[in-house]
Amino acid sequence: MTVPPPVPGQVPAPAAGAAPAAPAPPAAGYDHWTREPVVYFEVLFRGRPIGHLWASGEHPAAGFLCAPDASEEVLEAAEVWEDRLAEAYGRGESAVDAVRRWRGAPDDPRCGAVPGDARERGAPSLSALYELTEPGVPAPAGPLAQDGRFHDGTPVDRELGQGPAFSVVSATYPGSAEGPVRYLTVVRRSTVLGYVWAAEDGRSAGYVPRAAAGRAGETAAGWWRLWLSRAFQARLPALDAMRRCGSVPADETAGYIGPAAEERALPDLDALRDLARA
Repeated sequence: MTVPPPVPGQVPAPAAGAAPAAPAPPAAGYDHWTREPVVYFEVLFRGRPIGHLWASGEHPAAGFLCAPDASEEVLEAAEVWEDRLAEAYGRGESAVDAVRRWRGAPDDPRCGAVPGDARERGAPSLSALYELTEPGVPAPAGPLAQDGRFHDGTPVDRELGQGPAFSVVSATYPGSAEGPVRYLTVVRRSTVLGYVWAAEDGRSAGYVPRAAAGRAGETAAGWWRLWLSRAFQARLPALDAMRRCGSVPADETAGYIGPAAEERALPDLDALRDLARA
């Protein structure tokens, strides 16, 4: 599983009739998304590769991608790398300089190092780097707006150009369930935005916005439904698609689940909708 840090604590059990409390949000810093080419270095921890430290050469985007089957100590190492990037962001460093500065730095027992003789490599996109890090697993879709543009090239700043902001994705899992469902909580800062769910029989999945989150919960819906649609087209079972949402990086629009979030169960989809109305 490609696990982008930071990793929040487990979501605590909610009180009766209340939405679960949200974990602490990730620190502000470089974007974790770009559609442009990236440079990257392999990071070694105790002599073995644990992931890739990457950055965009053109945009303020950088991060650390963990190798699959990451242990607890490797997840902690990933947090250290993300903290280092957050500090560089706070100093005003460009994303690419924030990554390059660690080549040849002393080995750290907490997170390893980028060897001094490591060659800077390039990938045509962040999606390509995800594929290199975890072959065969579809990369997260990412937000509709990246690098100041929507996926069709339309600028986010409408004064720079006009055009359709996004296209409708139709192929996805059925949005209804007859029996028990399982779900994960989506949060942004201190707000629960909604719930990504899948039927226990693995046939259906979707996202239910939380009423109290208002427009923010509805806006996040488009992002999570797009990710589920791509997982559907990759032929992932619905339960697997839901669980892999926990490895999707934090996003200001979509929110965050996190790999440590607790998977919960309810007797049916109506019960989840009742929770979303609380």
